[in-house]
Amino acid sequence: MKTIQDIKKEKQDSVDKLITEVGMFFAFSNEQFVKNKTPLSEGDKYVSIGAGGYMAKSKVDDYLLGIKEINKQYKLALKENKLRKQNIAYELNNHEAFYTGEIDDTLQHLGEDYTREEVLEVYHTERRKQILKEEKTV
Repeated sequence: MKTIQDIKKEKQDSVDKLITEVGMFFAFSNEQFVKNKTPLSEGDKYVSIGAGGYMAKSKVDDYLLGIKEINKQYKLALKENKLRKQNIAYELNNHEAFYTGEIDDTLQHLGEDYTREEVLEVYHTERRKQILKEEKTV
């Protein structure tokens, strides 16, 4: 049985491999752009994908299809390993929901496959665990 960390690492490894395959690079200055740019096919041009990322226009569809497949495999792995609630708890922590008391960023990140009620249930369960743990240390 895989852990949530195993599945997230597999996903990140797949994303890293895809980034390399499509020749995506990141640059936050002209100097970095020149240093990091990947070769283009004749007639192709670079496009910005946001957040400092660039790639050949001819590779955008390959990237989008690749990300879609990676996300599909990630969701399948979560389901097969019965880690849906652990994934919600991970993302609640990652988006600091227990500090802010807000779950909207977590909901947005998780996507439409997750309901507000489902995320709130995990939020309340995990928060109760934190409170009990804090009470034991006092």
